[in-house]
Amino acid sequence: MAPSLSRHHLLETSQMKQTTLLSSFTSFYSSSTLIIHSHITIIIFLSLLTRITLCSVNPKFAACEPKTCGGTNHQEISFPFYILSKQSSYCGLPNFGLSCSSKGFPILNTSETLYTVQNIFYNNQSLRVSIPELSEAGNTECIPQVRNISGHSKRFRVAPKQKQVLLFYGCENMRNHSIGCSSSAEKNIRRWVVAIYGDDVENVKLAEENCGVNTNPRVSVTMVEDEKGGIEEGLRRGFLMSWTAKNCSECSKSGGRCGFDEQEYAFRCYCPDRIDSDNCYPHPGLSIFLLPLCTSYSPLFLFAPFRVEYHLLK
Repeated sequence: MAPSLSRHHLLETSQMKQTTLLSSFTSFYSSSTLIIHSHITIIIFLSLLTRITLCSVNPKFAACEPKTCGGTNHQEISFPFYILSKQSSYCGLPNFGLSCSSKGFPILNTSETLYTVQNIFYNNQSLRVSIPELSEAGNTECIPQVRNISGHSKRFRVAPKQKQVLLFYGCENMRNHSIGCSSSAEKNIRRWVVAIYGDDVENVKLAEENCGVNTNPRVSVTMVEDEKGGIEEGLRRGFLMSWTAKNCSECSKSGGRCGFDEQEYAFRCYCPDRIDSDNCYPHPGLSIFLLPLCTSYSPLFLFAPFRVEYHLLK
């Protein structure tokens, strides 16, 4: 009987040790799993917090949305231009601020004069402008004397291959070349403003003989090369000017909006989630991590990593 009892005692002792070892291993495994799960949860939370912060809308990106002056003119205004009354100055360059006329047209104010902006061609950095006194005056309004156009300023220059036009004021006998009545201090005397192409030598000479009573008879302007509709229509349509500034195409193509840092005096690309010096293309190493959350606004999508991790570790 003694040997049998001894073997039974050994068997019970072995089983107790195995149970204790298994219990310890199970407890260790559960604790490790909990620690791993906690660490992963913290990492995911911090990652989400970083992503949400980075993907919030940049206020300068929102502020520099293209605008119009309204009215009948639907020209969108964006970098390097900005509308003084509707956009912040960091949306454009210094000296490129535009005002809006009562008729809804953008107005460019250079050091020389005011111009009505008819069209802006951002692709080749040019715009078509006209002189307000010549493009907006009604049939009953007399035309005041217009300042000379020198051809270029600090930021703008008149595009080449356009025809020169000479305006003569105070004319008496050239009604067939007139574009309107001439403003005059002399009451009850009706005189005219005559427009003649600069290379029309014969009519230029005739105008010099018949115009200029009590006023400077000549001011030179330019107009578009296309002469369709005649000289009067050409003056209403305006002429082309080009500007000098950094091209916005790379920033725009990458989904950004161009602007200017007035303190650093440097170009900026305002992205939906940040401010960059050139464009909004993803930086190396961040695109895979950031883009999925930057392109989704679903709360379920944002918290999906928590659900997946939880089920994997249960």
